[in-house]
Amino acid sequence: MENWVTQLPKYEGKMKFKEIAHVRLYESVIEQIMNLIATEELKFGDRIPPERELAEKLSISRGSLREAFRVLESRGLIESKPGGGRFIRELKRDHHIKTQNIILSLEKSSILELLEAREIFEVKIAELAAYRATHEDLKLLEEVLNGKYKEKNFKDKEKMKSDSEFHLAVSKAAHNFVFTNIIKLHLDLLRKTRAKTWLIPGRKKEQQQEHQTIFRAIKAGDAKKAGEAMYQHLMNVRKTIINV
Repeated sequence: MENWVTQLPKYEGKMKFKEIAHVRLYESVIEQIMNLIATEELKFGDRIPPERELAEKLSISRGSLREAFRVLESRGLIESKPGGGRFIRELKRDHHIKTQNIILSLEKSSILELLEAREIFEVKIAELAAYRATHEDLKLLEEVLNGKYKEKNFKDKEKMKSDSEFHLAVSKAAHNFVFTNIIKLHLDLLRKTRAKTWLIPGRKKEQQQEHQTIFRAIKAGDAKKAGEAMYQHLMNVRKTIINV
């Protein structure tokens, strides 16, 4: 019996696959609610369907729904009443809010929450790196700081920038695969953090100097200074994000 693969028709041309767009669920929720308000299908005083019901209707988790609601509330579009659910707030005639601005606000909120987590686990990563870094680890960190290293395992149009590379290299020097995987999982948000902070004149140079301080402490094997330097770096990033 002929193998089923050999029975398939031959393709003579060049295959062209389009990149699949990443769909962010919270954006869809925000956009739908914004559209319903714009078309006046949702008006002042209208009650938004209960959380469980709406989550099932939209086929998303209640966590994603709450995240979108949190930003919509912060922007004054909806309000929560204890025991009564969520309602559309009255909007002034000159109250023009763009969906894009709402989404940017949510991204900023997500970045700040990531920073809060990083202030806990990356400080420990830096301390462990000071204890455990090998000659090869220190060489890698120096290459990253000098812009001579590019992580080959990550496909990105801009390739990996020095900030993300540095934090990944520090996690590798800690020799704990769990920490390294945590950093890898958050590389996209790390890039967003960098993109926002580097909008501030002079911040890029300051950030590079902060990386150098962290590196020197790791190289010296001083865990306390490495942790303190990492914490100060992350606090500076937080202050910059808040002011963007």
